[in-house]
Amino acid sequence: MRLRRHQREALDAIAASEDQRHWVVLPPGAGKTLVGVSAALRWGRPVVVFGPNLAIVEQWRQAWEDIAGGPTSSDRTLPTRFTALTYQSLAVFDAESDAVQGTARLHPNGIALVERLHEAGPITLILDECHHLLQVWGALLDDIVCGLPDAQVLALTATPPALLTPVQAQRVGRLFGSITYQAGIPALVAEGDLAPFAELAWFTTPTAPESAWLDARALRASELVTELLRTDGAGIPLLTWLALHDGRDLPRETADAAVRLALAGHLDLPEHAHVAERHRRPPTLEDWLLLASGWLMALREGTEPERERARRLGGLLPGVGFRLTRHGIVAGQPLVDRVLSRSAAKTLAAAEIVAQTLAEDPDARLLVLTDHASAAALPADVDGVLAPESGSVRWLLETFVADPRIAGARPVGVTGSSIGAQAEVMAHLLPGLTGTSAGSEVVVIEGTSAGWLRAATRALESGWTRVLIGTRGLLGEGWDARSVTGVIDLTSATTSTAIVQTRGRSLRTDPARPDKVAVNWTVTCVASERPQGDADYRRLVRKHAGWFSVDEYGDVVEGPAHLDSTLGPDLPPQSLPNLNARALSRSADAEGIRAAWARVSPDRVNAVATLRVSGRRAPHPLPVLTPVGTRTVPLSVLVVGVVAAVVGGLAGGSLWPAALVVTTICAVLAGVLTRQRAVAMRAKAVAGPSLRDFGAAVADALQERGLSPRGAEGVTVSVAADGETRIRLDVPPGIDDDAAASQVFAEALDEVLGVIEHPRYLVSRPGWEDRAPRWYESGSPRPDTEIWHQVPAVLGVNRACVDAFLASWHRHVGPGEVLFTGSPEGAGALRALRWSSPFGDAAGLTVRHRTQW
Repeated sequence: MRLRRHQREALDAIAASEDQRHWVVLPPGAGKTLVGVSAALRWGRPVVVFGPNLAIVEQWRQAWEDIAGGPTSSDRTLPTRFTALTYQSLAVFDAESDAVQGTARLHPNGIALVERLHEAGPITLILDECHHLLQVWGALLDDIVCGLPDAQVLALTATPPALLTPVQAQRVGRLFGSITYQAGIPALVAEGDLAPFAELAWFTTPTAPESAWLDARALRASELVTELLRTDGAGIPLLTWLALHDGRDLPRETADAAVRLALAGHLDLPEHAHVAERHRRPPTLEDWLLLASGWLMALREGTEPERERARRLGGLLPGVGFRLTRHGIVAGQPLVDRVLSRSAAKTLAAAEIVAQTLAEDPDARLLVLTDHASAAALPADVDGVLAPESGSVRWLLETFVADPRIAGARPVGVTGSSIGAQAEVMAHLLPGLTGTSAGSEVVVIEGTSAGWLRAATRALESGWTRVLIGTRGLLGEGWDARSVTGVIDLTSATTSTAIVQTRGRSLRTDPARPDKVAVNWTVTCVASERPQGDADYRRLVRKHAGWFSVDEYGDVVEGPAHLDSTLGPDLPPQSLPNLNARALSRSADAEGIRAAWARVSPDRVNAVATLRVSGRRAPHPLPVLTPVGTRTVPLSVLVVGVVAAVVGGLAGGSLWPAALVVTTICAVLAGVLTRQRAVAMRAKAVAGPSLRDFGAAVADALQERGLSPRGAEGVTVSVAADGETRIRLDVPPGIDDDAAASQVFAEALDEVLGVIEHPRYLVSRPGWEDRAPRWYESGSPRPDTEIWHQVPAVLGVNRACVDAFLASWHRHVGPGEVLFTGSPEGAGALRALRWSSPFGDAAGLTVRHRTQW
């Protein structure tokens, strides 16, 4: 039995652990089943496996029979050494039970299974796809595992712990403790165990009917905001009421909304605000309502005119998808989100992606995933705006079949209760079956049959059909087809489990195609100029949070930046056609995708934080050098002139005029060269310290204080094709705190580069005006001004840290002094400098945090 590197490492980690509970995280396609069977064979105990569905249960039984031999079962009486069951088979709850959770709620059949687990003696309990424990069966399995103190428990999942919510992480930690072994998707791609891949996005805009409906909603939102800002109504005006509250007392989301309103000019910037990337966008309707919620509650408790105003405002809220309750403003039906997520434009976008991909790659196998099989109920408010079938498998199938660029690929649609395709395709796919016609081009068979999915999968694997359409529930977790080269995601699911499993469908390597490169697409509908028009973009951001892929420059980065480096987590894109064109170009560059992944080290286990710096007058990436020889040439020329004059004077006669000419030429040349040197040295001074200089100063100080394993030698600076500078602390693989060290470095450097907010210490450096040197200036120019930066908070905690930072600052940046803002002088300087940029407000400096593998 040949084990992959990460499988061997996982088994070694399990064997080395003295605990009886083991938590192993491996991506889809990494071979979790083989790890589980191998570990169970080592322990030599009766084995009970729980999985989320029948397909996964059957995979376990087949794997055990292939590797260990002997009978297996899925019988709750546990008649064989190896039993594989679904979580649902255990969670048989008693409808008449008064218990809130856990085993006390179990039906007698469930209780009998728990008793058999105890009677089987010390067992091996394998919990596959254990992220499901965080949902329906979490409390139940918690009770059962705690009741089996002698069991060897192996929890397997593809969901990285970084994607867990705090509640989920707490439950997993209680059940299994710390992670026994984890391998990230980038490491497995670099190792060759998963296919190289790229994540791309296709952006579309609403159709004409959808846009008209959104325009009506936008008008209502505008009227609501106008009403909120009225100063002639009853009670204290909203903005006045907000100004009376300390931002430090607000929840983070509400405080963020206040900062965005302040940056838009509606409020004064809160005293203790920290301006981050998420604040640098226009305030949304949600921002206004977050801040207005408490004010409206206060109006409801006021005078009768105030209560009447609150009632009038509350009556406007349903028109924009919110309502006023006794607890404040809460979201109602997310109608705008519904319209955008199911926009008919997304189906047309999917067809365009499929057509372009089929034209580029004659052997492409595409999986198109959506939420609905056929029609789905819609709220009355969007009646006539969206068709009930919009975005369904049936709708997509009919659109693809009607497109001559796609019809030749024989698209097939399959759901839990139907299968459909062109009539001639169906005749070949399921010979002997008849069905009802759905239009002149498509035949659909209704009913249920596992054989339909098997037939569709075989057709895709063989290449007879190259496009398979289905629901995420059917073709997600537990369904495998190694030939899939791309997933087109039209679903609305944003849970970490759904994202990992959906994209994992295309990442498996294909023995029939060793050079396989997968390209996954997320289709997104954007109406950013309208209130809540970024709802589908926010969904895209949630889908890609914590997920790594290559960007257009070949870096493996997390979040929407890997879709396109111009995309961030907060602001929707504007130039959609350009984005789509770049995405199509990248999708055709299989060699570039493969080469980017080839540069990734399989030994790295953690991602590192990176800063991306841009601006009209951003610091130079690397130090600006003074031209060689400018210091010595003018002096040499002057010496030649003086010598010529002396020789001519001593010789007299005819040599004197020649000596005068030589002396004059040398003097002029010396003056020119002196001027050139002065210009060059002033240009270098005006350029100021480079990003690398600032980064080196921070890195060395962190290392000296024991906060980083590397200093200035680890600072890596690169410049992208668009001029953006990327800087990070590059910690070699194998150092346990590499991710933490890079994060501390990025946050500290961001403080040094960023606007001055409320630091404990300030540090200065000399500055020079961008002008030509005066006629008498030569050599190093005198500073024209003093520029102040923040000392990073992590290096400003005490005087020893500040002194270490100042010494490093002197080495890499230049002369300067520190100033304690708690002193009278420092407090005055801080009042004058607060919210200003060290590089000048006109520099337009933007610093964005990204995470890179």
